[in-house]
Amino acid sequence: MDLQGRETITTELRARAAKESWSPWQLVQAVHQEAATPTLLMAWRLASGQVQTDVIAGVRGLATDEGHPCTDGAPSVQNYSKWENGHGGPGTFYRRYLALWFRCPLERLGLAEPEPIATLVGHAQVPVVLTDPEDPLERRQFLSLAAATPLISLEDTRSRMETGLRRVLPAADLEHWADVAAGHVAAYGTRPPGLLLTKLRPDLDEIAALAERYPHQTDLHLIASRLCGLVGALYTDLDFEREARDWLHTAGRYAHLSGDSTQRYWIAMAQAMTAFYGSAPARVIAITDRARATLGRTPSAPAAQLAGLAARAHAHLGAGDRAVAELDTAQTIFGKLTPGQTDEPFFGFPKAEMTMYSSQVLSRTGDARAWDEQDRALAAYPDDDPMDRPLILLDRARYVAGQGDSDQAAKIASDAITALPADLRVPLLVGQTRQVAALIARRSPHAATDLNDAVLAS
Repeated sequence: MDLQGRETITTELRARAAKESWSPWQLVQAVHQEAATPTLLMAWRLASGQVQTDVIAGVRGLATDEGHPCTDGAPSVQNYSKWENGHGGPGTFYRRYLALWFRCPLERLGLAEPEPIATLVGHAQVPVVLTDPEDPLERRQFLSLAAATPLISLEDTRSRMETGLRRVLPAADLEHWADVAAGHVAAYGTRPPGLLLTKLRPDLDEIAALAERYPHQTDLHLIASRLCGLVGALYTDLDFEREARDWLHTAGRYAHLSGDSTQRYWIAMAQAMTAFYGSAPARVIAITDRARATLGRTPSAPAAQLAGLAARAHAHLGAGDRAVAELDTAQTIFGKLTPGQTDEPFFGFPKAEMTMYSSQVLSRTGDARAWDEQDRALAAYPDDDPMDRPLILLDRARYVAGQGDSDQAAKIASDAITALPADLRVPLLVGQTRQVAALIARRSPHAATDLNDAVLAS
């Protein structure tokens, strides 16, 4: 099998392994079998997504860390390629560092050798059989040497653990990637989702490689979770529900690895958002209940927003009392947030957004206070806001339609969508506008037709 064929098969297997939570060894075995690698050594490299120079650099770095640097140019790519293809094998020195690099025993690398008859400890040799087991001196020597063997084994383990600790992404690199992630998040809503996804891709690829290389770095996991969460939000805007769910699932796994409970709550909120706009209000409520049971009720911005989403879901289902109760919960949590938690526009929960949620719940329950609350919400957003302001206007259109003024409702909805630049009329907003048109059609087919024409023109 050629190199391209092996890489294609390995890419597919890695995707399946991530989805089905295989262990690294399960993935390596699958690569070894299905990609027909000549050696397990090659299977480990392919499974980990590395090229030969990555492994060589890793081995050289480990050896240097332990004070035993390799000679210049060793091991060479040519030598390593021979080892992978089964033409000879590495010596004891390189076998050890290969095992450390791939974090597996030599047996699983296919590099184990039969145990020697005698094991050297320092300059002494452990005899296979004592010449005179009753001789006190021989016995003491034997017991001393026997006791030394596990100590040396433990020292080797400690050395491996120390090596793992040294593989930490430098603080400056973490700061760089945190800034990169913040830049992409700040662009949300200012660029068409498809364009932002295109801009995100190369940085996502690098974060994926770093997360694979530094699997125990919680700060890196948090950055990865936030970027994956942003991708999930963009797919929600594009009305690609399945893709949004998949990316938010990945974001949730990184959030769990990061140990950041607020980020985990944010993922739950984003999943609920996808469910809400996917017309699955019951799933919003289930996600909310699960998040509270798992993550508790410590006040946080996403916890307040999630309660607001649950309120909207109950209102959508016609459960007015429960909608009001959840809205009260959202407002109570919001009142406990710090300025830092409310000021952040994407991962936080600004006051304007809290007012928007309140207006939406009042609108959907037909509350007489809805119009004034909508005014307050609209006043909190600039005229060119590309997402929240149109959503408030669409809820106003729903409210007006419910009051019996179909023509006015159609005009409000039409103005909301056509006021946006064409490239920012995302499918989510178009879908919400169509829902308003369907509501209007029950009372005034003519007004609904005009609204649908405006949507088609967009």
